[in-house]
Amino acid sequence: MEVAQPLNVVLGAGTTDYPGWFGTHLETLDITSPRDWENLFAPDSIDRLLTEHVLEHLSETECEVALAECFHYLKTGGLLRIAVPDGYRRDAAYVEEASPPRDGHQVLFTVDTLVTLLERVGFRAVPLEYFDAQEEFHAQPWNEADGFIKRSVRFDTQEDFKRGDLFYTSLIVDARKI
Repeated sequence: MEVAQPLNVVLGAGTTDYPGWFGTHLETLDITSPRDWENLFAPDSIDRLLTEHVLEHLSETECEVALAECFHYLKTGGLLRIAVPDGYRRDAAYVEEASPPRDGHQVLFTVDTLVTLLERVGFRAVPLEYFDAQEEFHAQPWNEADGFIKRSVRFDTQEDFKRGDLFYTSLIVDARKI
């Protein structure tokens, strides 16, 4: 089997199709199943993983299992970019859209809970876009070549979620295997 170099994988790709990225779906990779990972990848073989609005559909226990698998299959120095709904964004339309059990959501992460979970698994986590506990928005530059996030301050234009200059925002975190 020929493997792309670098190996970039989208977890729960849905309809996304990014050049240079291998898209997975539940039918090909249940991210909570060690056997599924083992059937597709070798440990320490993946350069980048991207998951946009997937983890919130898992229980906290399933998230921890999935993140441990991500860590196991990423190369040292590899990057996992995560986007999930932001539990510290509290405007009514956003909360209604993002809160469990809406659309099968099971967890509503905050920057604090997601970073803690990632660090518990072994990652070094760097928040890129997020609301803090005082509901102040923070964003730092990030390279979309490391994983494109549509639902971000730079790329989203959903008018239903407009709040000042912001549209729909996600909690976006880069997690690096060190």
